[in-house]
Amino acid sequence: MKKFWKALGVVTLAALVPVRYRKDEETGKQTFQSLLLSLDVDTDQESKAIDIGVNLGEGVLTDLGRKLAGAVRESEMFTDDPAEAALDPEELQTVADDLQAAADEAQVAADELQAAADEAQAAADEATAADFDPEF
Repeated sequence: MKKFWKALGVVTLAALVPVRYRKDEETGKQTFQSLLLSLDVDTDQESKAIDIGVNLGEGVLTDLGRKLAGAVRESEMFTDDPAEAALDPEELQTVADDLQAAADEAQVAADELQAAADEAQAAADEATAADFDPEF
């Protein structure tokens, strides 16, 4: 049980003891950052109201971990091999041609649908004109 209380005490200290302090001069917003969380204090000068925000997981340690994980993911996006990084113009042209062919097919289908819609509208206009009785 002593180990539990010691661990709880260490976590509490890591969460409560401020390690970094930042103040935005334009807005007057103050940020106190501990190892595990950050606390934002914003004062409104007109109404003298204080807005306090607690951001869990935005501490110094969690920011460091996030930066390291982001650096690893970012390095996976790029390559050092120039042959792998170069784009083949013929391959790009082939992809562009395939996309153009698909767009042409979609345009033909859209034209056919428009023609069918026009025929249906014409049939509906004829039906309403024939069903209309002026003496009624």
